[in-house]
Amino acid sequence: MSIHSTHFKPGPAGRHGFKVLRIIGLAVAGVAFAVLFAFLFGLVVKVLWNWLMPPLFGLGTIGYWQAFGLVLLAKLLFGGLHHGRGDHGDRVERHFHDRFKRFRHDEEAAGDEAPFAGNGERWRQFREYWREEGQEAFESYLRRKADGEAEKTPED
Repeated sequence: MSIHSTHFKPGPAGRHGFKVLRIIGLAVAGVAFAVLFAFLFGLVVKVLWNWLMPPLFGLGTIGYWQAFGLVLLAKLLFGGLHHGRGDHGDRVERHFHDRFKRFRHDEEAAGDEAPFAGNGERWRQFREYWREEGQEAFESYLRRKADGEAEKTPED
């Protein structure tokens, strides 16, 4: 009798047990990764908030747990409790696609009445006009407007 003939070979039950352990391991790793990602995202929100919000809007700085709470609040308000995109993502995508399609149709129907729509040359010409005539014409308009307001005010 050789040593190799007595070697243990797992049967179907042994392979099934390995698959179960593998699935459990992947699930635990997935949960750990999600938790790590959430904590890192909270840190990123904290840094961005403290960098942008106080100088832009005069708001105070926040701590890590406040930032983490903001992430959770944003998820609840804007993401709901569902998992993954599912049908909701498809509906949102169709909604924006339809709105963009209508916008493009309105823009094309307007023709020359929409002077800047998707036309880089017209934008360049507008910038030239503004530099050459526009600013002066606008200031003249403001002076006329101010003179008109001054004429309308009753004198004592």
